[in-house]
Amino acid sequence: MAVRGPLRIAAGVLLATALTASMAVTGAGATTGAAIGATATGSDLAPTYRANDFADGNALSILPPGENGLVNPSQAVAFEAAGQRPPASQDQLGKYAGLLYAPPGLTNTGLSSYYDDASFGVRPQDVTRVEHPSPSQPVAIYRDGHDMPHVYGSSDGAAAFGIGFAQAEDRLFLMDVLRHYGQATLSEFLGPSCAFEQMDHDELLLAPYTQQQAQAQLDALPQEYGAAGVRLDAMLSSYVAGVNAYIAQTRTDPSLLPGDYAAALAPPQPWQPSDVIYVAALIGGIFGRGGGAEVRNAALLGYLQRQLGPSPGAAAFGDLKEQNDPGAPTTITDQRFPYDIPGRVDPATTALPDQPGAPLQGGPSATTANCDLTKPNPTALQYAIGLLALPRQMSNALLVDAHHSASGRPVAVMGPQVGYFAPQILMEEDVHAPGYQAEGASFPGTGLVELGRGEDYAWSATSAGTDNTDQRLEQICDPAGGAPAPQGHNYLFDGKCLPMEHHTFTEVAAPKPGGLGAPAVITRDVYLTVHGIVKGWTTADHGKPVAVVSQRSTYNHEADSGVGFIRWADPSLTHDVSSWMTGAEQINYTFNWFYIDNKDIGYYVSGWDPVRPANVDPNLPTWGTGASEWRGFLQANQHPHEVDPPQGFLTSWNNKPAPGFSAADDDYTMGLVQRVQSLVQEIHHQLATHNQKITRANLATAMETAAAVDLDGRQVLPELLAFESGRPASAGVTAMLVQLRGWLAAGAQRHKAAPSDTQYRDAAAVAIMDELEPKLVRALFDPVFAAGGVQAQDGVSSAYTAMPMEQLVSGPHGGGSHQGDAYGSGWEGYTQKLLRQLDGQPVAQRFSSAVIGHACGPGGLGDCATSVGNALQATYDALVAANGGSTVSTWTADTATKSAGVTMPVYDDIEAQTIGLVGQPAIDWQNRPTFQQAVEFPRHRPR
Repeated sequence: MAVRGPLRIAAGVLLATALTASMAVTGAGATTGAAIGATATGSDLAPTYRANDFADGNALSILPPGENGLVNPSQAVAFEAAGQRPPASQDQLGKYAGLLYAPPGLTNTGLSSYYDDASFGVRPQDVTRVEHPSPSQPVAIYRDGHDMPHVYGSSDGAAAFGIGFAQAEDRLFLMDVLRHYGQATLSEFLGPSCAFEQMDHDELLLAPYTQQQAQAQLDALPQEYGAAGVRLDAMLSSYVAGVNAYIAQTRTDPSLLPGDYAAALAPPQPWQPSDVIYVAALIGGIFGRGGGAEVRNAALLGYLQRQLGPSPGAAAFGDLKEQNDPGAPTTITDQRFPYDIPGRVDPATTALPDQPGAPLQGGPSATTANCDLTKPNPTALQYAIGLLALPRQMSNALLVDAHHSASGRPVAVMGPQVGYFAPQILMEEDVHAPGYQAEGASFPGTGLVELGRGEDYAWSATSAGTDNTDQRLEQICDPAGGAPAPQGHNYLFDGKCLPMEHHTFTEVAAPKPGGLGAPAVITRDVYLTVHGIVKGWTTADHGKPVAVVSQRSTYNHEADSGVGFIRWADPSLTHDVSSWMTGAEQINYTFNWFYIDNKDIGYYVSGWDPVRPANVDPNLPTWGTGASEWRGFLQANQHPHEVDPPQGFLTSWNNKPAPGFSAADDDYTMGLVQRVQSLVQEIHHQLATHNQKITRANLATAMETAAAVDLDGRQVLPELLAFESGRPASAGVTAMLVQLRGWLAAGAQRHKAAPSDTQYRDAAAVAIMDELEPKLVRALFDPVFAAGGVQAQDGVSSAYTAMPMEQLVSGPHGGGSHQGDAYGSGWEGYTQKLLRQLDGQPVAQRFSSAVIGHACGPGGLGDCATSVGNALQATYDALVAANGGSTVSTWTADTATKSAGVTMPVYDDIEAQTIGLVGQPAIDWQNRPTFQQAVEFPRHRPR
């Protein structure tokens, strides 16, 4: 059983604490019975099943492992003693995992074996308990067999109160982790450790809000958004009141308190409305932003220029950046949406640090003696990643229009990938009030339904990662006119020497009960300029001191997107694709949004995307002196958007939105190969198989088939086989190529024939591809980077780490991370492009001579046949050693899995990160969203 995660504490200590608390509990198990809280508040709050629901049972969803996230002290004891899980904490995991092995010919009826009913309301016979959180609030919460809360309020405020109560009941400890993470006070909440100090430090570099600054964002909503802002502010206040109502009940009823608090230094404290800002800043900063890697880009550019020469190095940088490769797969294929395409760049606007790869000096470092956050701390980073290993770009969406649907109505399978957690970081809720009708998923701590469905439509998102963040170099000055200090706190802007804004953040991290030592007092100083947060100090322009500053368009506007989310849940405001798009325009975080009703499918890319001067290079740092300021934001009609596209469907897997829409400066994945191609190929396959008319089940099959695709095999292998065709090779390499051809013909999938199997169906081919792909990449591109290749050291930096890509080859195993998400790097595209050029095939945007002249070796392209042949032979030799024999068809391991001592499926499998007490078993790998809807609307509400 997998129970990964740093909050998993020593069993003996935890059980002693939990057992003591459980003595005060009458009986064991979760809150049960007819009700908790006050007396019932009225029959108008009855959860009428499918009232105002025009999906007619055709709306389904799934959220593994299960909705229930409350583990009280008695349940903690039962789980540790006998593995007994709290009810509804795992009931969706099997369904989710099982779709990978759905039988051929899956039907719409059969989808219920893999998804849950997402109808409004709950059948009377399915109500497991009723909750009335407060006698003063006209709201009732009905729990169904999956423990999903169905919240019915007489007003927006009452419903928001109920949401807060329900979210606290299901995710209180997780919500506390998120708010403390957002506040940069994890060490204060969970105890001193370098891991938590690192996370607090990093969050202050993203959103260093004081409590007053966070509250000010809420206070500004009415002025900025009028009645919509008043409504959002009021609902968030009511939501927090509901959270606090649940916390108050835990004071007198220990069975309501998560046993996870044994890992914290104190019981839950009341929430403030400003806490919602901290959670929103954390989530939005992970999923709803892009860019901000200009200094790292400068390090890569400088490295390439030193290796290849100034002009060739700049050309190679452009080749690798692929800001606007015309061959990149796009969601919109028939319209161009130009963005961030510079004109003639003025070199004077570009601000290059003297040593862009060197660590910055200063910044909000901690003052504790045992944690030096100015130096890399692999242990701390490992734990930090384990706590909230949130993939930024792994959601997907598949929508087919009415003309290509078997029912004559659009169908969709779509959802966000937010990682795998126990409990899940998303939670489900079904909320009904006179002006709010929505069911779906919400980030605990934010309250609103952010992904889901309304009465007669549904929506979902994938992270767009568009460029809403820039790095600027502020020129340090001395207001007295003297020489500026290396880490000075004054900077030049519009000809004036301005003081930086300064805030000190302090947290007191006491030892755990029974621990030794005095409390650790951690203080951090944060500085801000008119542009944003000071990340640290360095030098530029031959030794002049500068501060590196991150400017994010959504800074100080973390809650604003709630205006759009509320609009989507209000049937009087959203009733068709056009009115839905108006809501999408009001979301300031950068997401790809998708819509479906009984007539249309729609797409809109949201976000406050800055308009930069035409003479600025958007991929490199600019000066902060005032000469290169943003020129406002992209207008709504300039954002990529489309309704009912001519191709008949919409797909997204975090790929390029539209032709001409530039990749953000931190995005190196917008080349010839992107995982969305697997979705497109499988949709076309389903359309061809079913006479161009497909069902929801066919679309789910297309999604799940793509979820098992090995992208290297599907996209890179054909080019490799074409390049190698007819070339001499050893008998062993020839046998490998035969194995790979057969695998490709079968779809190049990483799939077991049956769940009980221990090896992949095409184990030998998978092992070959896993061993070969990194060797192939290095054979082709090591000479471009020289001095050791793509991982060449350049002082304290390297070309590999300077390039903001996830990893050299981002296959399912992810280096053993078990997170599920895969194939997010851009190396597949580089490899395919070069192999095509080598084979004389047409390429829309070819590698320049800077790359071609160095690829494969000193002889350039003339060395490639030898280099590729050597990579194949090295792969064969390595796999003979790993498998103990030369019979290729019997291979079941590569070097990595042999070293780890596990099978390839186990090396790839998904393990939930445990935030609390109860872990979850691993499931077979599938490259798929976490929360997912499968929807179709037969009818539309009469209007």
